[in-house]
Amino acid sequence: MSRKRETSQMTNIVVKTALAFAIASSVALPALAEDVLRIGMTPEPYLPFGQVNAAGEWEGIEADITHALCERMQVKCEISAMAFDGLLPALKENKLDVAVGAFSITDERKQTVDFSASYYTEGTSLVGPKSEAVTVGTADAPDGSKILDPKTFEGKIVGVQASTVQHQYLTKYYPDAEVKAYDTADNSMADLAAGRIDFVLSPDLYLHTFLATPQGADFDIKAAAPDNKVLGEGVGYVVKKGDAATLKKVDDALASIKADGTLDKSIARWVDGVK
Repeated sequence: MSRKRETSQMTNIVVKTALAFAIASSVALPALAEDVLRIGMTPEPYLPFGQVNAAGEWEGIEADITHALCERMQVKCEISAMAFDGLLPALKENKLDVAVGAFSITDERKQTVDFSASYYTEGTSLVGPKSEAVTVGTADAPDGSKILDPKTFEGKIVGVQASTVQHQYLTKYYPDAEVKAYDTADNSMADLAAGRIDFVLSPDLYLHTFLATPQGADFDIKAAAPDNKVLGEGVGYVVKKGDAATLKKVDDALASIKADGTLDKSIARWVDGVK
């Protein structure tokens, strides 16, 4: 058996075992050993980036590239399933070495954690019912940046996933808007489909995935949010502030899968046909 195949099989075994353990128990994973990397991922549906499917297996862009990174780093990866808003606290409390969850790279987050190089860049858009014709313009924010026109949200309820940069964007620039934050992106879309809210602000890829489903057939993109520092500069892996050794391992592995096309193939596998 080749060393590469042996490493791949061991990674699969450890990932599945750690996932089953993490879902069944709230006990923190053991402290980092020399050849073990503790990775936190969110199992809630957030395709095309990731989810745990009905068979209990990770799938999506981040599942694919995380598996590839573990092989390139030649380490055993223990993956713990956690809610999105629990990932960064767990990282800061030294319960994890790496957090994965389509985390946007922002100046605010950089104050408390470190980011790898970006592995994907996307925008943010506003989605609503096709039956409601809305023209969404832009406006100048007090900080000089361009934002979606605040008039868009007058008398409306806009949904967003909690603890995301989109949530921060709405909180920062629209203090008078009625914003409803959800624990998962899917729950925000469920309320939109049920008519309980008027809009959802979310990353583009997730929205396009939703619009391609039967549930999303009656909705469309109303506007793309202008580029903004609050919304970030791409998506990256997150490590503890000052953990230069882990960051270098992740960045080196990312550079490797970018160079040989593995990253592009993984993204294409989940993105082709979505937009």
